Amino acid sequence: MNVSPAGITAGLWTLLREQTLARHWELSDAVFAEIDGFAWVQGWAIIRYRTRHTYRDPRFDRVVACRTCGGDGAGEGGRECRTCKGEGLLNFFEPPDAGQARKIA
Repeated sequence: MNVSPAGITAGLWTLLREQTLARHWELSDAVFAEIDGFAWVQGWAIIRYRTRHTYRDPRFDRVVACRTCGGDGAGEGGRECRTCKGEGLLNFFEPPDAGQARKIA
């Protein structure tokens, strides 16, 4: 029979560990229920690891730094960048303003 160093059989040890983990997840679900619910409604990604929950808004995947100004928002002569309108960021899935594109060209 397989026995652990503490003298407890491996089957009993595994059962005890599984029950402890199940109780841990139940407690974690109860503690983070309101926050997880809010994140779920907002459409955020929820990453769970033991006692830590990490929330991430997937809309940040759409944001890229402006290549024209290098992400600082300043254009030529200290004025704001015409491509990103001084924000330094562009929405990857949002097409550029058609009127602005004609002015640049």
